[in-house]
Amino acid sequence: MSFYDLFYVFIAGLPLGLFLALFWDYLERRALLRKTKMEGEHILQESQEKADSLFEKCQKEFNGNQEKRLNLFEKEKERLYSNLQELKTKTDKQHHQLKFKDKERAQLFYKTKKSLQHIRQTETDYIKQKKQLHLNLKQYTQDKIKKLENHFSINLRDLREKLKKEIEENWLEKTRKELEQKDKQNKQNLQKDSFFYLNMILNRFDRIYCPERGIGAVPFRNNEQLERIIGKDDIYLNEIEKECGVDILINKEDRQASVFGIDPVRRELGRLTLKKLSRKNKIDIPIVKKTVKLSKKELFAKIQRDGENICKKLRLKNIAPEVKNMMGALRYRYSFAQNQYFHCEEVGWLCGMLNAELNLPVKLAQRAGMFHDIGKAMDHSIEGNHAVIGAEFLSKYGEKEEILHPVRAHHHDEPPSTALAFLVIVADSISGSRPGARRFTEDSYNQKMASLERIIDSFENIEDAYIMSAGREMRVIVNNKKVSDKGALNLSQLIARQIEKECSYPGLIKVTVVRHSEKVAMA
Repeated sequence: MSFYDLFYVFIAGLPLGLFLALFWDYLERRALLRKTKMEGEHILQESQEKADSLFEKCQKEFNGNQEKRLNLFEKEKERLYSNLQELKTKTDKQHHQLKFKDKERAQLFYKTKKSLQHIRQTETDYIKQKKQLHLNLKQYTQDKIKKLENHFSINLRDLREKLKKEIEENWLEKTRKELEQKDKQNKQNLQKDSFFYLNMILNRFDRIYCPERGIGAVPFRNNEQLERIIGKDDIYLNEIEKECGVDILINKEDRQASVFGIDPVRRELGRLTLKKLSRKNKIDIPIVKKTVKLSKKELFAKIQRDGENICKKLRLKNIAPEVKNMMGALRYRYSFAQNQYFHCEEVGWLCGMLNAELNLPVKLAQRAGMFHDIGKAMDHSIEGNHAVIGAEFLSKYGEKEEILHPVRAHHHDEPPSTALAFLVIVADSISGSRPGARRFTEDSYNQKMASLERIIDSFENIEDAYIMSAGREMRVIVNNKKVSDKGALNLSQLIARQIEKECSYPGLIKVTVVRHSEKVAMA
């Protein structure tokens, strides 16, 4: 057979083989289904037989358990019924007892109510009797008082008032004596304590006794050096005075120049400028201006350092730079030859120690003591008392009222009202009055007192006058019948103008005119 014959036979036999394969698969599936069905019927029959057997068993057990439960139920029922009977018996017994107690309570309530009504009635009768007795007593007292008044010819009300007044006077006199005794004792104790604290503070404070003295004169080696600084027709001297804002007096005999001016910083500037120019071999207008500028720069730097140093020594913080500079400017301000820069430092230390002894804030006291005379650094350019000027200046830079009040009140420009204000006054007095702190010229002091007395004597209608605080305050007393309020105001202004015209002393002089009046009663 050829290849093609085999191919055709294969093609023809392929459908037949596929049909036979499908038919064979169908037969196998049918046989498997019949076998599975028979096995299922067999399993179902076995399950039914087991279920019937189990149902019969459960039925028997249920019937047996039901009989047992019925027996138990009957027994429990009989037990509960027996308990119920016992509980009913007890309840009936308790009900009978409660009923008997309620009856007793009702009887007791009735008796109590009856007793209360009797008490109220008795109380009402007693009040009526009391009122009647009070009326009878009052009437009896009035009758007796009338009989006594008629018999002794006196008024009992006046007698009562008289006795009351005598008792009050005796009590007031006794109280006054006791208060005077206590006041005397307190003053003695206060004076003793004050001396103790002041002695302790003064012994603890360490400061040189000789005050620093300001130098306002500049010496020269020879006349040639002096003439070189003066210049032709005083041209250089006038330029120095103009640039520094001071007056310079030349003493050719002693070969020295003295600097004058109301501003202490400008005086120091003039002194430094003269001192620097004295070292130069050649002087002209540009050199003078340059020297003044350099001296001013050095002076301001020193003022800043001094302001910083005093705050560091007292360990004070949060102080404005402007305030520090003003404190440094006090380095060139003197009062009775006492340097005010060191005076403020002293007062700060002293006030701090006084507060420490009295258990008061130390730093606050040191701050107030240091600032108390800051106004003296500017009182030459601002009108008013240095205490008020200083307080206003400090208020601009955030200082609190607890600092401003002691500054304003340390010369009584404002009445001191706090402990710190009084302690600043004490510390200021200690610093100014300690040995070696100040120097007074007796001749100038006597001359000042005589000038002020002469000015007072030149006015009319003045009864008396007092010069106080070393000539810094005048109290003038006039008769109120001759001088009116307006006249007193005019008189104080006239006296102040006359003092300004005739006297030339540093600082301020306060003039107070008092209208004197007397009221006399004879006893």
